[in-house]
Amino acid sequence: MKAFYFASRALWHRRTTGLFIALVWALGLLGIAATGRMERSLEGQLTQTLEGTDLLLTAKGSPTQAILANLFHIDEPTGNIGREEAEKWLTHPDLAHIRRLAYGDNLHGQRILGCDSATWTHIPIRTLQGNWPSAPMEVAISEAIAQKEGLHIGATFHGGHGTVEDLGNHDDHDYKVVGIFSSRTPLWNTLILTTIQSVWTVHEDDQDAYTAVLARIKNPMTRLMMPGQIQRNSTFMAVSPAMEANRMMGWLNQGGQVIRAMSWLLTLIAALSLVLLLQSHIRERLADYALVRAMGGSWGQIAGLVLWQNILLALAAITLTYLGLLVAFYLQSYWLPEGIWLNETVWWDLKFDLPWLLLHLFLAVFAGIGPWIWLQKIPLHRALVDS
Repeated sequence: MKAFYFASRALWHRRTTGLFIALVWALGLLGIAATGRMERSLEGQLTQTLEGTDLLLTAKGSPTQAILANLFHIDEPTGNIGREEAEKWLTHPDLAHIRRLAYGDNLHGQRILGCDSATWTHIPIRTLQGNWPSAPMEVAISEAIAQKEGLHIGATFHGGHGTVEDLGNHDDHDYKVVGIFSSRTPLWNTLILTTIQSVWTVHEDDQDAYTAVLARIKNPMTRLMMPGQIQRNSTFMAVSPAMEANRMMGWLNQGGQVIRAMSWLLTLIAALSLVLLLQSHIRERLADYALVRAMGGSWGQIAGLVLWQNILLALAAITLTYLGLLVAFYLQSYWLPEGIWLNETVWWDLKFDLPWLLLHLFLAVFAGIGPWIWLQKIPLHRALVDS
């Protein structure tokens, strides 16, 4: 207890320098902790979003853009595909759970998605008031959009052309709210859902066109061969979401490795700073250590006085790290793209933290061994006389 008190007083005497070291160390720890959490959270989100979707048909373009636009609903679609040509492929016996999508409008930046009844069954619903759309110009909106826009069941509104920003209003086509829902998956809570016929009614020049078609493929061999067949024998693009998701996770992992490398560099800088801070403290308080030895204190007791300072700084850095994780989680809507969210269970699963917590506590102790050994080589009796 005396060692703890002495160490805390010593750090308080150098609180500015100690706080700076703790902050640098915490930034390194935060990078390590947040990167792992982000990767696990995004991997879980990819798995959840792509579940039941083995095939994506859309206009030719970037496969990554097609995935983001039609599965995550956070990018511009690559275009439209002809209904008649698409339906020829959708008669394949190995295709199931077929979902047809049509984009075109938004309400103050919130996308209005035309879809069919197969999409309703695909959404993990928490609550539903009213009904799903069954006729043209009917919509179901999320509770979040209802509160934001002041809408209720029976209310009407008109959309603006475009999926992100208004490129002209459709004042002569009013949508009517027939349902308000809440989904367990946050990306659905950012959308306004209507029938495909509604999109065709508003955009008369785009009738008989889909933005995309999603489907599950029951046969593993068909799942492997069909995208290539469609790609070669049609005017549109066939994407395997699983393969594209693996590529996207590869990019994310590469970015994560860069962040980890920078985080470990910050950690090493903090460890070096610990050594320098401790040596500076020993030089400054050399007479006190000499007095402890003169009064019968052992080198083990002095080691406790020295090492407790590093342990306290490590605990301060760990505390700051978790405060940073708390702030990042509750402010995620300000720094994450819409449609991407942090999984609360994954974010607060602390079992993955144990290895780096133990490693950094060991690093705190190890950084104090050098100054302690250096202290033993100093003639303390001379320091006591000089004082």
